[in-house]
This record gives sequence, structure tokens and C-alpha cells, in this order.
Amino acid sequence: MLGQAATARSVPALRIVESPRDTVTRATAEIVGVTDPGAFVTVNGIAVKVYKTGTFATTVDLSLGANDICVEAVTSDGATVTRTQQCFRAEKSQAEFRPATEDEAPVMMFASPRRVVTLEDAFLQYGSGDDRLGGSKMGFIDPEIVLEAIGTKGSLYCVRLASDRIAYIPKRLTRPADMATPTGVVNTESWSIVNTGRTDDVTIGLPRRLAYRYSTESSPSAIVVDIFGATDNSNWITQRTLELGIIDHTDFRQVGEDTYRVYIYLKTSHVWGYTVGYDGIGSTLRISVRHRPELTLKGMTIGLDAGHGGENPGAISPSGLLEKDVNLDIVMRVRDLLHKRGASTVLTRYEDDGPSMSRRKEIWREGNIDLAVSVHNNAAGSYKVSGTAVLYKHAFNRDLAMCVARRLTQTGLDLFGVVGNFNFSLNAPTFCPNILVEGMFMTSPEDEQRLADPAFRRQVAEKIVLGLEDYLNLCK
Repeated sequence: MLGQAATARSVPALRIVESPRDTVTRATAEIVGVTDPGAFVTVNGIAVKVYKTGTFATTVDLSLGANDICVEAVTSDGATVTRTQQCFRAEKSQAEFRPATEDEAPVMMFASPRRVVTLEDAFLQYGSGDDRLGGSKMGFIDPEIVLEAIGTKGSLYCVRLASDRIAYIPKRLTRPADMATPTGVVNTESWSIVNTGRTDDVTIGLPRRLAYRYSTESSPSAIVVDIFGATDNSNWITQRTLELGIIDHTDFRQVGEDTYRVYIYLKTSHVWGYTVGYDGIGSTLRISVRHRPELTLKGMTIGLDAGHGGENPGAISPSGLLEKDVNLDIVMRVRDLLHKRGASTVLTRYEDDGPSMSRRKEIWREGNIDLAVSVHNNAAGSYKVSGTAVLYKHAFNRDLAMCVARRLTQTGLDLFGVVGNFNFSLNAPTFCPNILVEGMFMTSPEDEQRLADPAFRRQVAEKIVLGLEDYLNLCK
């Protein structure tokens, strides 16, 4: 009408990200959704906080039977949108059928042993258990090692390493062996110990390739390698360099009738990386121990990994943040801070691509890095789970993880945990100290709001770098 102006109200967006579906037996339900930042939201008439990202989350009680869950969003000018969902809460049966899982099935033992040969990237597991990252790994071993398979469980062989030791190996990482392949216990041959300039190397002659396991001890500081299927006949243990860089001395022990244990005692309290493997196509086992670098970031080479990438977005927050993008942003900030301190960096990715885990490890090895950090952000099945975490596989990386975790909590983040024996692929190598940082939970509205803030991401990067410096000071 002439002389009047009509003002159209803009209806707010309202998307329910998480809510109960159909029939449930729980007494409560979590509701997570996204609306316009600044909108006012109620769930069943109760006001719910809306974060700067537009995300909101709450928990509602469910009665037995049918339940209506009404979510309403209202803008500052009064525009309203409503979503109503139904779910049915049923009585929980006392006798719900739960089929047996593969993990609970017994190992089927073979009537007679079978011989298999390891392939590239083979690893041994302590047991037959499994989770989303695979079973708990004993360690990676070389190809062309003959193993005696004595049973099977799902996708795994049960293999006998020694008279008192079994392990498991994925079948896909083996091939059948010629039954004429020699087996049985062998005698160890001569040792040699030499300073190569960057590493101290211990080599042990063996008649053929055998399986092995490696670990570290802290008091005193030592690298320990068990060679399975061997007895001692090493009458020459020769140190060929008077001054060794990090090894103090070596020793051995026959800890079982066919398990030969190598002890490499170190001059330093911290391990700076080591590798175990056979030379070329031969059967000489080489244990290469890296010398301690100068304990300052200046001049060091730091490996950085931004988790996920390319077709793999990683976790996605309620408002649509992609973990792969957040990870890369934090890594680039860490890189810039390290360069200002005189360090060099080797990144597994610089843009939105997704190298395989094998390729990422290869990039780090080729870059001859001194320390490594992989940056991810977490996700959980509940919006209530939040906080920061630092994870590691090998015990010698615990101090590094603790230093970085302490710094990250200075941002105001709660500590979710410092997690050891974690089965993440990039934590598996022992060639340098390494950790995985799970910055925050993408599924937590509080953490999501922080991750969306460039200033907070910068703060996270700063704390990671300070944690690395703390670790270097601890090692002095």
C-alpha cells in the first residue's frame, strides 16, 4: 500500500546434525544442530547456548514410548523456524542377542605348521585383537623372513617366533614359502660396532633372516633387540671405532633357549632415533642408533604432518569445518614459527592433497628429520567430549609428548590425555622422536568455536613449538 514499506524477515537456517533415530533404549538423547550465529534457540522450550559458529547442543530426557523433540530458532527480528522430530524409547531387553564377533572367535590351530614369508611393510602383532587402527603392533620387520604359521584367526596367522613366543601377522603381508626353505635354530655370528659420523651402527651376522622385536629401556637408557630362533655363537664382538657417538657399550643375553637378546646401552638419557633391519638382500642385522643433535631448534630439521587431505576430509564439525583444512592451517603456522627460530622443516603435504601413510613416512625419512609432529583434530560420539591430547607409540617418546601437552593446556584447553602405545601409523617409526597432536574435538561446540578462530589456532601452533623447546631443554 502506498506510503507503507514492508520489511521481509529472513528465516534463520536450522539444521539438526545429531539426534536420536527411530527406536532407542537410552533414557536421554543428545541434540546437536546449527543455526545462524546470534539466533536464539530452544529445545523443548528450554534455551540452549548458540556458539559463534552457529552450533548448539543439549541433552534431553526421554520418556518411555513416543517422544517429540521440538527445536526452535528465532532471529533478533523475530523470524522463527521450527523442526520437530520423533523418537520412541523402548524398554531395554534383558536378553538382547549379541552375535559373537571375530575378535571373540578362537584361534584355529593347523594340524601341521605352514611356512610363510614376509612381504614389504610386514609387521607383527602381540595378539589377535583389533580396533580401527589395527591390532597392537609388536613392530615392523623386513621382507623375506620365513615364519612358522601354527594357526589362523580371521585375517591373521598365528606364528611361532620361538619356543616360548608366538605373535600374529596379517595374511595379506605374507606369501607361502617353499617347504624346502630351511628352518630351525641358528647360531649368531660376529658383531661389529662402528661410529659412522651421524649414527653408531651395530651389525650382527646371521646365517639367514630371522624375526626380531625392538624396544627401549629407560634406567639405564638402552635399546633392546630380541632375535628369535637364535643362540649365541658371537665370539667376536668388535668395536671398530674408539670413540662412539651415543653408544656407551653393548651386551647380550640368551634369554630363552632360542631367543637372543641384544642390549645397546646409551650415553644419553634420551633416545634420538634408531632403526633395525637387514642390510640389502643379506642376513646381516643392522641396528643403527642416531647421535644426539645439538639441543636447539636452530639447525634442526623438524618433520611436520597435517593429517588427512585430498579426498579424506577427516572429521567434520557441526558447522562444516573440515579437519584437513584446520590441520594444514596449524601446521603452516608451526612451520613459520620454526623457521623464525632457525629450524628447517619437512612437510608431508603443503596443500590439499592426501599422501598415503607409507609416502608420508618416506618423505620424513628422505628429509633426514630430527623430530616429527603430526597434527590432527579429534572427534567423538558425544558433543560433551572435549580437550586436547598428545599421543605416542614408543616409550622413548613419552617425555616429548608430556612437554607438548603441558604447553597445550596453557591455552585453557582441558587435557583429554597423554596416550601411549597408540597404534597410529606415523607414530610407529623409531628413526626419530615423534608425537601425534590431537588438538581439539571437532564434535565439541566449545572446541569447534576455538578451532574456527585463527587467533586460537595461532596460539596452538605457538604452544607446540614451545613444547618442542621444552623437550630439548629437558634433554640437556
